[in-house]
Formats: sequence, C-alpha cells, structure tokens
Amino acid sequence: MKYRLTAFIILLSCLVQPLSAITFQEAKRLAVSHDYEKAVVAFRSLIQQPQYARNAECNKFYGQCLCMLGEYEASIKYLETGAKGRVTGAWWYLGISRQHLYDFDGAIESLEKYKSLCSSGSSWIPRTDSIIAECRLGQRAVNHVQDVVIIDSLLVPKKNFFAHYKLGNESGHLVAPAYCGEEIAARSDSDAVVFENLAENHRFMTLRNEEGLYNLYSSSRFDGQWTAPERIESVGGESCKVAFPFQRTDGETLYFACDSTPGFGGLDIYMTRFNSETDSYLSPMRLGMPFNSPYDDYMLAIDETNQVGWWATERGAGPGFVCIYLFLFEEEGEYLDGENVARARIDRIADSWREENYDELLHSIYNAEVFEEQDEALFIPISEGVVYTSADDFRNPKAREAYDGYLLVKEDLEMSVADLKEMREEYRTASADKRNALKQQILRKEALLRDLRIQLAAKAKEYRILEAQ
Repeated sequence: MKYRLTAFIILLSCLVQPLSAITFQEAKRLAVSHDYEKAVVAFRSLIQQPQYARNAECNKFYGQCLCMLGEYEASIKYLETGAKGRVTGAWWYLGISRQHLYDFDGAIESLEKYKSLCSSGSSWIPRTDSIIAECRLGQRAVNHVQDVVIIDSLLVPKKNFFAHYKLGNESGHLVAPAYCGEEIAARSDSDAVVFENLAENHRFMTLRNEEGLYNLYSSSRFDGQWTAPERIESVGGESCKVAFPFQRTDGETLYFACDSTPGFGGLDIYMTRFNSETDSYLSPMRLGMPFNSPYDDYMLAIDETNQVGWWATERGAGPGFVCIYLFLFEEEGEYLDGENVARARIDRIADSWREENYDELLHSIYNAEVFEEQDEALFIPISEGVVYTSADDFRNPKAREAYDGYLLVKEDLEMSVADLKEMREEYRTASADKRNALKQQILRKEALLRDLRIQLAAKAKEYRILEAQ
C-alpha cells in the first residue's frame, strides 16, 4: 500500500511539474527576447503562484507582454500592480495600453510619471515625448469625431486585403505590385497596394528608395509603355513612410497613409489635392477620428457609383488580420458634439446608423461585379487608343490563343463569384454552427477569387503584349 501511494505521488509530481517548471528568470528572458506569446503563457503560470501574485516585477513583465500582444485591457491590472511596486517600466507600458484604449488623459499621466523617473539624458525620453504628443492629438480628436455612417465591417487576412474592396469600375483598380512588373514588385513593401485609374494609363505606388525608405511614386503609360516611376516630392517627408495611395475620379484628390509625427500613432490617413498651377500637391491634411486611431489605419478608397468608401485598420484585428470598414461617403461631413470615445473607437457600427439597416445597399455592393467590363465580343482593349470589337480582329495567333485563355479564366471567375454570392446569402440566415462551417468555405472561395483575378490580369497583359509585337 505504501509503495502504491509513493508511486502515485511520483506520478502526480511528474504531471504537475511542466506547469510550474519555468522560472521567473526564464520567463523574463522570453519577454526580453520579444517572444511574447510564450512569455505570456509562462507569466500566467507564475502569477498564479502566491510568491509571484503580488510581485511587482513579475506583474510588470506579464502586463508588458500582454500590451505588446495588443491585449491592452487585460494588461492594465498587472501594470498598475507593477507601477505601485515602483517598477519604472510599468508606467511606460501602462501609458501605451491606456493610449490604445483611448484613455488619453490616463496615458499622458502615466507617461509623464515615467519621464519623471527616467535618468537625465535617457534615450527613452524623446520616444515618450512623441507618444505624449500623439495622446494630446487624441484628446482633441475625441471631442471632434466625424459623424460617419459605417454600414459594415469585415475581418479579413491582411495579405491581399484590398481584394475585399468592391469598387465600381470607374473608380479605378487596386492591384498587387506583382501585377505591375518585376521592378516595381522588387521595390515594393510586402503589403503594398498599387492604384491604377480607370483608363489604365496612370498609377500611384509606394517604392523603396536608395536609403531604404518608402515614398510615393507615379507612372504613366504612353504608346503601350509605362514610364519609369517618379517620386512625388510634395507628398510625405524624408524620414516617413508613405503608402496605400488612392486617387478620386476628379484626378485631383489623393488619399494616402503616412507614419509622420506627430500623428495618432502608426500609419494615419491623409488627403491632399493637386495644384495645377504649381504642378504639385497641396499640404496634406490628416483625417480625424474615427478614420484614424492609435493603430495603423490606411487604404481609404471611394466608390463614387454607390457613394461609399472603404478603409482598413488594425484596431482589434489581431496578428495577421485587418478590419475593413465600409461607410457612406459625404463630401462635407458632419461632426458630433462633445466627447465621443465610443464612436471614435467604433465600439458598435450600428451606433452610427441613421436608418434601421442597410441590407439593400450592402446586397447591391457585394453582389456587383468588381470590374464592370463591357461584353468582350464588343470591347477588347489592346493598347492606348486601340480597341478590338471582335476576337477575329487578332492578327497574332499566339495573342488570340492567350485571349482564349483569358476567357476561360474569366468564366472560372464568374462561376466562383456566383458561388460566393450563394454562400454569403446562406451565411446571413444560417445558424451559428452552420456559419462556422460556411466561414471557412467563404475564406477559401475568397482566396480562390484573389488568385483568379491575378491570373485574369496576367492573361489580359499577355494577349495585349503579344498582339503589340
């Protein structure tokens, strides 16, 4: 009996050991090496033990890791414990978490406290001052929130997120850099988006310069050839990143994202207009809340057919994902009175509605073709000013063969669009369990559509190049 009891105790200790095996120093090393996901698991285990539950440094590191993973609300409790225990760094992460929760007063108070505890000449002081400036902008912005009607939101993978923008054909196209050739693809950021106008003769793009910084460039097409990209000197600065351009159909209004300081934090959305007298863009204007936030916000685009707009944000999206908001576009926006943190944060999109729902409008947008091309038998663009009205007009047999391949891809695309439409219709009325299954099917179908659109663009480019030879 004694032998069995001893064996049971040994077995139990073996089962329990992995949960408490990690030491505080090992968990700390994970945090210092920025392996935050593993560090959170380690500190969560430690914090449940009495000797660490009130340990200021352990609480600080646990709160720090939660903060760095975007778990701002969860981090507050532990960072406050660390701050009360006089762990200086806790004040800094407490300020960051409060900033992202739109508690700008509390964030400034925390960051000022951190500065007061820093040694004179600390390299962290300029960085802290920069974040305090962001919070002061936030303080003013939550008292001047635009009354934007947001009719839908989509949580999608960040890779090729722009494929979910359902822009009317006249609004131009958002395409991946790979669509624009090897040189542009090689100088583009991994998540870059190129804007191409309706006429397909002008592009805006973000390219890496010789210093490794990303600036805004444009390129035009003449006689079927694209000019070398030229930097737009009047947009952006020498030390900031400019990305995600979109030009409205007026040919003058340009939206883009930039991480210039002071800002709200990360990438902010800006708007500028072209001045034909000076052949340059006017001084850009940063948009307010809810368009911008302490998170990265970018790729604002306007569909002037349906008078709606799209923009992407990483607020509440989680690693590898982005949230896309669809809103009613108004030339002259109205602003809300007083402080409106909930509307600035977009706690609930329904809080912005002026009607009971927008299902009819959403249905027309999501079920419209992204590219509203004319019948291929009547309209086949070949090059600048050259359009065929029949497939029999092709002179080059290889070009005609490539065009036939284009039609096959187009047919697959149309069938996939129809399938996706049915899935989305079914999703709207499905049960919770059925929705979970449909969600995966929809994501796979959307991925297939992205691939087919890339193939379609490549095929169109192929037959045009062959016919021009």
